[in-house]
Amino acid sequence: MRSPFLRRASAASIVCTAACLAACAPGGEEPPETTTEATTAVTSAASTQASSSASPTATTSKLAKEEAAVGVVADQFSTLAPKAFFQQLDSCVSVDLEGSYDCSGADVGQFQFFDSEAKAASTTQLLTELRSSRVVEDTGERVVGWSTLGTSAIITVVDNAEGQVMQQLVSSDREDPREKIYSLGLAQRPAEETTEGEAEPTS
Repeated sequence: MRSPFLRRASAASIVCTAACLAACAPGGEEPPETTTEATTAVTSAASTQASSSASPTATTSKLAKEEAAVGVVADQFSTLAPKAFFQQLDSCVSVDLEGSYDCSGADVGQFQFFDSEAKAASTTQLLTELRSSRVVEDTGERVVGWSTLGTSAIITVVDNAEGQVMQQLVSSDREDPREKIYSLGLAQRPAEETTEGEAEPTS
């Protein structure tokens, strides 16, 4: 029969062993949690770095695509404006409508191009029949002018033979649509306007 002392010693030993096991058990130890947090942080940092590295490439690819689209627009809509005009465009983006583009240039502003016979016909009707519209050139197939809406004007060039339209929205308070059309080479300035204001030769 064990003595009371031995029983107390054995009980103390069991309690100590249980405490040690609890401390060493996976659920009772904090280091694994700390390790997991560190691993997550490293993974997140790596993902962020990878995304940052990929962004410049994606941006460059997008810009290259928009610049390449300028050449497509220049070829497809070559009858609407002179070559010098298209050379001033910096980028073009194809929009939802088939054959339509949004283009822009630092010196010329933003323009929309449409490849649609229906739009060409309806736009020609608006330019030639509305009192709020002005026509600076009309050969039957080609019509150039603008329509006024409040303080805004829509500069328009139509090629009915090709079924194509180009337009630009400008503020008529800031820009004279007629002068803008002439300056962009979208229409020829009449001879009388060219010579107007010139001094008559003296005898």
